[in-house]
This record gives sequence, C-alpha cells and structure tokens, in this order.
Amino acid sequence: MLEVEELQEKATQGRTEPYLCRLSDEQLYYIKGPQATTKGLINEAVCAFLGTAFGLNVPPYQTAYLPAQLLKYDDAARRILGDGDSVVFASRHLPSLLELTPSLQQTMPIQFAKDLFLFDYWIQNEDRTMSLTSGNPNLFLDARAQSYVVVDHNLAFDPQYDFTRHAPLHLSYHYWFHQQHDQLWRDYYQPKLEIALHGFAQYAASLPQEWLLVEPDYLAQITATLALFRTDKFWEALI
Repeated sequence: MLEVEELQEKATQGRTEPYLCRLSDEQLYYIKGPQATTKGLINEAVCAFLGTAFGLNVPPYQTAYLPAQLLKYDDAARRILGDGDSVVFASRHLPSLLELTPSLQQTMPIQFAKDLFLFDYWIQNEDRTMSLTSGNPNLFLDARAQSYVVVDHNLAFDPQYDFTRHAPLHLSYHYWFHQQHDQLWRDYYQPKLEIALHGFAQYAASLPQEWLLVEPDYLAQITATLALFRTDKFWEALI
C-alpha cells in the first residue's frame, strides 16, 4: 500500500473536501479519508473498479496509508482528515481538466453519455446532475486527451435511491431517453455489465480490512444491488 508523504492543499471543490497530496510513488493524488465515511470510501474504490471495467475513464486510483504524524501540526487538515492513522482513498491528480458546463454537456458523445447514464443507474448514484444554470456533474473534460473523466462516487448505493425522481436531473437523461429502446439495447448492455462485474468479488476482498471491519455487511449489500441488472425490472425502468 502506498503512503501519503506530503499534504499540499485542500481542493477548491467537493463536499467531502479532498486533499491534494504526494504519495510514496511521487505522484499527486486527491485523497478522501474519514470525512467521506467508511461507506463512502468503499463506494469510491468499488465504483472506480467498476467504472474502469465498464469502459469509463476513471483516474488511476489507490488506497493509501495516512500517518497521523503528517496531521500533527496541520489544524486545517486534521479537521478534515482526522487526527489518527487511517487508510484513505486516493485518486490521481490529472492536469488540464475542465469541469463540465451546460455548453459542454450539449456536445458530449452520445454513446458516452448513454454509458454514463446506465452506469450511474446501476450503482444507484444520484450525484451527477446538470441544469441550464447549475449542477454537480462530477465529470471533467481532459482538454489534452479530449476525453471525459468520471469522478466522485462516495454517494453511490444510496438506500433511498429513487430513479423516477432523480433520473430527469441526471446530466445524461435526455441522451438516454431521446429515442425508443428495444431488445437490442438490452442485448448490448447486459453483457457489458457482466464483463464489468467479472473480477469484482476478488477486488472487493482486497479492500482494506480497516474499512471492512467497520462495515462488515456492506459489500454483500453492494453485490446484491449490482446483481439487479440480471432482472427484467432493472431494464423496464429504462424504457
């Protein structure tokens, strides 16, 4: 496991107040710790794995050890990251990222927008919204690579998830529902979800014991949610 070696600054965005840090691989990462809750950290790691497997562009990610010594004389960081040793979720800092705007939203590739909508439905994530004037897209355009970067999944697997209420707020809603769907659409996506889920159990078992001991039943809940795509009911909501 990598170790946090230097705390640099708090991010200017993000309700969980991620911190920009240098890890022991000499790369910069944004880290989330206790402020994101243990379930939130598990969500971040699980969804980073699933998103990558599904074909989305998720920044390289790690779990990392944050020693209390780094926080000893940093009151601001200690308020956010706690004052003891902890295991954090680390997402690689990528330069040249532009947060999605309403104008950029209108130019997203259609297939990517549909993939993102389905992925968030699968992981029950309501935290990717956009309106004409505001929103919380958690989506960035990599200006150099001209590709979209997907981040922030700590609020996934929401037990109060309400697709009917939330779906119209999703930034890809109109991309998904602008045309009639048929059986070929399910035939295309169901195998993609099966492939994304392959290897999940092994990955989940490798998550930090510090997290799993706090939430011993949570992975079973996540697994049950992810398996819903094998039911007709899952797909009926998307027609």
